[in-house]
Amino acid sequence: KEEHETGEAEEVELYSQRSRLYRFEGAEWKERGTGDAKILQHRESGKVRFIMRQEKTMTVLANHLVLALAPWCNLQRNAGSMRIWVWSAQDIADGELA
Repeated sequence: KEEHETGEAEEVELYSQRSRLYRFEGAEWKERGTGDAKILQHRESGKVRFIMRQEKTMTVLANHLVLALAPWCNLQRNAGSMRIWVWSAQDIADGELA
């Protein structure tokens, strides 16, 4: 992986884990893809963001700031599962605010 291509050269990796991402649309969960879910912090501004790319194509699946502002930091387990987490975010992975 080359950092200048991913835009991560000015960020510090705080966390990374291979994950599968789903998005709730309409009345159902839709799979977005599988790859490394990362939490990155910008070296100068201190802003923290969550980013996830499809593991083979490197297509951005999720890209949003992590904010200490309700409801954007309401991380919780989904239906009592120890492995599934749910949160809300204003995501720009598709090039527009979702």
